[in-house]
Amino acid sequence: MISRLSAYAATFAVLAAASIAFAASAQQARFDDHHAAAAAKAMPVVQLETIVVTGHRPAVADQQ
Repeated sequence: MISRLSAYAATFAVLAAASIAFAASAQQARFDDHHAAAAAKAMPVVQLETIVVTGHRPAVADQQ
């Protein structure tokens, strides 16, 4: 037997997934390839320099 809370949670998950899928498909259908290419050209690309993170473990005092 499934509890009411679990049933509500499952229903909410299905509705949320369906609405997100619908919104994504509607957004995709609104732009064609030409608009997508123009939007990609308008967006500047920022290249950050590579960083190196070096971590050291602190020495553990002898525990007796």
